[in-house]
Amino acid sequence: MRALFRFALPVAMFAIALSTVEAQEPAPLLKPVTPPMTSTRVRVQTSDEKPEFFHITARIPDQKKKDTMIDVVVAFDSLPGKAFVAMKKWKSWGFEVPANRTGTIPELIITGSQVIPKLSKGRDTEIRLTNVKVEIVEPPADGDTILLCDMMLPINELTKGADRAFETRMYFGDKFMEFTVPNAMVKRLGTGDDAPLPEPGITTDKDLIAATGPSTLYHGVPTFTFASIDGQQTYKLPDGKSETINVGVASTMNWQDGILMTIGTARGLGLTVDQGKDLKGIGAGFDAMVGKAKLKEFRLAFVTGPTGKVQKDLVLKDVTVIVDKNNSNHFVWIGPRFLEANFTDPVYACDSAGVWKLSGRLKPEALQDIKTRTPPKKP
Repeated sequence: MRALFRFALPVAMFAIALSTVEAQEPAPLLKPVTPPMTSTRVRVQTSDEKPEFFHITARIPDQKKKDTMIDVVVAFDSLPGKAFVAMKKWKSWGFEVPANRTGTIPELIITGSQVIPKLSKGRDTEIRLTNVKVEIVEPPADGDTILLCDMMLPINELTKGADRAFETRMYFGDKFMEFTVPNAMVKRLGTGDDAPLPEPGITTDKDLIAATGPSTLYHGVPTFTFASIDGQQTYKLPDGKSETINVGVASTMNWQDGILMTIGTARGLGLTVDQGKDLKGIGAGFDAMVGKAKLKEFRLAFVTGPTGKVQKDLVLKDVTVIVDKNNSNHFVWIGPRFLEANFTDPVYACDSAGVWKLSGRLKPEALQDIKTRTPPKKP
């Protein structure tokens, strides 16, 4: 509360805020981004065909035909990592395969619409990424696709590490993304035949609660500031060290249940993974062998209330998760299907301080006071 208020008033208001979270009048979850004069704010539509993979359209230079571009579909990943392309696809584009199987796409042109500065017409825009590094992989059965499209592009290949300047926002419900790019990366086509994408949706349901889940960095990856599974926030590794439960947002994670856990985390938590019920998932360049596990409780930290400072937990009971048996790291990923099932107007955004946050509207009963967190069991 502001210092100029009398002491008794903020104490009373704070007590009320802690005791209950009331439904609020619907309003935009995030304020519009105002880019500097040297930059442009753009909006990029995602595909309706495979929304669980967050596909966008782009073009690359045809290496076989000079001055010709090839239309491609790109799976955009909210996680930092490597870009991937199938070897068969890479060759079809006319590229040679380097010995180290790391290639460079000289240009990747993403189709978008200019948001700011505002234009009365001719908003159609091209965003030009240069020297995109990709790892060339060989999917099973001589496949030529990655995540059911031509290639995968991670967030770091878009921003080149400048997340704060790009302030990327991924509107899962509205099926578009926004980001700020230097003017030098933008080509305004100005054809005048485009229509602006609609503004982010605002639900009319006054019974929902607006909430935001801030993140911290774990080995360079944004993960929720607090997460727990079955009352455990940490678990012991074989070497005796303690590991936290690290939950992040993965825009290309397509499992129906919406939550993917690495085998490293499942083992650390002592979960029973169904045997003999393995399923095949789609990895960047492989078939992922997975199993299923049951969680009694899954918690993620959020803040809500008029000032956005009331601490609450999103609490889900009796949850089924997919366990990736190929991955011994320590992560839990929530994907588009998780967001669709539990949120209205979900948006995953990086703010001007470089902090990634998941915002959305939830049912009040899904949020619980942090005092209800179950303390870890004594050894």
